[in-house]
Amino acid sequence: MSRTLRFVAIAVLSMALRTVGSVALLALGVPPAAAGTQHAEPEPAVHAGPERAGNAGPARAERAGPERAEHAEPRRIISMNLCLDSVLVELVPRDHILALSRYARDPWRSTIADIAATLPYTNETAEEVVALQPDLVLASRHSAIATRNALKRVGVRFELFGVPQSIEESNAQIRRLAKLLHRDAEGEALVGRIQRAIDRSLPAPGERLLTAAIYQPGGLSTGANTVTGQLMQIAGLENIAARYGVTSYRPLPLELLLSQPPDVLLVGDTTYGAPTQAERIVQHRALRALEFRMSREPFPARLLYCAGPAMIEALDALVAARRHAGSAMLTRESGASP
Repeated sequence: MSRTLRFVAIAVLSMALRTVGSVALLALGVPPAAAGTQHAEPEPAVHAGPERAGNAGPARAERAGPERAEHAEPRRIISMNLCLDSVLVELVPRDHILALSRYARDPWRSTIADIAATLPYTNETAEEVVALQPDLVLASRHSAIATRNALKRVGVRFELFGVPQSIEESNAQIRRLAKLLHRDAEGEALVGRIQRAIDRSLPAPGERLLTAAIYQPGGLSTGANTVTGQLMQIAGLENIAARYGVTSYRPLPLELLLSQPPDVLLVGDTTYGAPTQAERIVQHRALRALEFRMSREPFPARLLYCAGPAMIEALDALVAARRHAGSAMLTRESGASP
């Protein structure tokens, strides 16, 4: 089928979906457009950002969509995943991006919220994606299966990515995405920036290493077998969650944390006044009572969601926490007043 006929078919499908509304979407298995996140304001249905200009600039993965021997450089790209969003904006000119995921605008989840606010977004429905006529859609295993199936049926090319479980897998994913986008040089530049961040985060020989734990609202912590766990080790922080069998992302009971408090507690951000039960645990008075021996350091939740370029900001935060906590520890041990 010629490109013109294919897009005519796509336009017909889009009109049909608009006509039958949510009933047709449910028949396809595509969920209705989700509302904004807890911390993000609802957006209008148009989803358009300001006029785009300029060229400013997670690990098994599999390929999906129509198979072709070669593809031209994509210039109409849609990303349906927050972590792919953050890599995409590093690799291509902004005017090559048709839309990002809706989560990219949420500053509580996204490290690129400011950039995403200038770009359109979708709610990951087949209707929205098809109507934009992309030449490449980036999806993850968490993207709606019904939407992916609908795209395959109408011949829209998409590529499926997994979630990296290590720094190495994340770098491999960046390189794969860069190759798909015909942006190999930009991909290598990004991997180089990540490596330089790793190199400058390593403790100096003889520098004191500290124990630490991630403690987010709800008591969420991270184990050693995570990208964040790797970054903590690089930054000279021993993750005590591993002592209690936390290998991935799950809550760390407050009682265990209090029984052997770390040198550094990496605390997630909360809304003003910590109004929810999940947020109040981060401000628990038992933890406050340990401040004479345990430093509380900020580590925003947005640094936990993705690998990729977010690892650079995460490493900087971990190193700052180690240095500040180490200085406070020396002050306490010397008997001097803070």
